[in-house]
Amino acid sequence: MKVRPFWFHLCRLISLTFFKLFHGIRTQGVDSIPEGPLILAPNHASFLDPPAVGCSVRRVTYYLARHTLFAPPVGSWLLPSIGSIPVNQESPGPSSLKNIFEVLKNKGTLVLFPEGGRTLDGNLSKAEPGIGLIAARSNVAVVPVHIIGSREAMPRNGGWHPFRPIRVVYGSPIRFSGDPKNREDFQKFADEVMSAIAKLH
Repeated sequence: MKVRPFWFHLCRLISLTFFKLFHGIRTQGVDSIPEGPLILAPNHASFLDPPAVGCSVRRVTYYLARHTLFAPPVGSWLLPSIGSIPVNQESPGPSSLKNIFEVLKNKGTLVLFPEGGRTLDGNLSKAEPGIGLIAARSNVAVVPVHIIGSREAMPRNGGWHPFRPIRVVYGSPIRFSGDPKNREDFQKFADEVMSAIAKLH
């Protein structure tokens, strides 16, 4: 991964300033996030979610991003420099998983949306089993995160609405305890993560 820490934190602070000015962002539990390796698992309702969940975390955080955004000359340099990992959502390949496990092996912090995509109606969606697989194979703790208000600030298929408040609540770590080869256990863990997100207010 070609992350440039100085550039990453500059972008993070710019994002934090943006969210404070235009959305009065408030966080809860961010100071209790354990050291990496770690997965932050937020709900997903808006394009604002990735920077909202990471801007208050004082460390480099990695994200999955649609592979089509990595087009040169800008995307191919900019996105890897701020911790983005390309993934083909229609057909995820082994290279994406390799990059994910590399981040976690190096004690990094990965932001992974359990639902896979943004909610259509504002309600929490059913999680995909992928977060269970990654948590099982990496033996890494997962911190549930509830982002509240981002859909009102920028809904799916809608424009940006400034001055709508956003709050981000970070929960307690959860560890996978099932069979690391059982897809049903991956799904059970993913459902457990979504249940934990729903309880954060």
